[in-house]
Amino acid sequence: MPNLSMFIPITKVDAVQRLVYGLATAESLDRQGEICDYATTKPFYEKWSNDIAKASDGKSLGNVRSMHGSVAAGKITHLTFNDPARQIELCAKIIDDTEWSKVLEGVYTGFSQGGAYVKRWTDERGRQRYTADPCEVSLVDLPCLPESTFQMIKGNGLVEERPFANGRDGESNDECEQVWRSRRDGSQFGSQEDVRKYHQHLDAQAAAAGAAASAFKTIGTICETLEEHNEPIVNEESAMAKEFAKVKAERDALKSALDKMQPQLEEILRRVKKIEQQPVALPYAGQPRTVSKAQDGHTRSIAETDVLDVFKQAQRNPRLTPLTW
Repeated sequence: MPNLSMFIPITKVDAVQRLVYGLATAESLDRQGEICDYATTKPFYEKWSNDIAKASDGKSLGNVRSMHGSVAAGKITHLTFNDPARQIELCAKIIDDTEWSKVLEGVYTGFSQGGAYVKRWTDERGRQRYTADPCEVSLVDLPCLPESTFQMIKGNGLVEERPFANGRDGESNDECEQVWRSRRDGSQFGSQEDVRKYHQHLDAQAAAAGAAASAFKTIGTICETLEEHNEPIVNEESAMAKEFAKVKAERDALKSALDKMQPQLEEILRRVKKIEQQPVALPYAGQPRTVSKAQDGHTRSIAETDVLDVFKQAQRNPRLTPLTW
């Protein structure tokens, strides 16, 4: 059977868990002018995935390679058969560090199914259809349009729209520009650092406004009094001057405090980034066992007492030995 390949764009990337989302195949016209028939292809995908799952003891639902070559880039963790949409959706975990860096840089733009044609035919509308028998899914770097993008989910939960690299092997794309958007007001910036500084500026403005709120309230009261009596009030003018001086002092103190906190904030950010780069610990796979407290103090023979109860009795009464129970 001849070899086949079908390009499907990457839609989303989880930077924390190294997950890449997209489609394995869909019943739509591909670059060769052919359509992968979903109904007849689905059983072959199920058999391929089940075989991989059995061989890997359930750790993988399909093998993921790089550019249809010999590099084992990762594994499929989720494979969904979407019957209404007539497409097979996948989530792949990328293990290889080199291949993962290409995903982050937007070098890889999609998935491509690799395998063989089971059969080909022309449907009633004159379109070429085929049934696919997969043997692997690959990350590929087919050139994409400059406006094509994918979603990048960062460690802090921020969703970033990134452009794919325009070309192969990480060539730069002069027509694309990475943009960072503030979640607070939608302002756009050229880097994440610019967004962080902008948010610090907004926080400083909000803090200064809060500190000056009481002073503005006093000034408003004084103005209302002056309008009602329409006569000079020396004491109120003196109080206004004092309030203005107080506001200025509080503003200067706040600015000084923010300046002093800046190195600490940067150090905290550095530590958070370092923690995010640490490998995720595997979940505890042991079988917990519950020990009833109603059994505490109950005298039993050494043959009836398990190791855990021996330790509990010894801790409760160190002088008591198992032979005296």
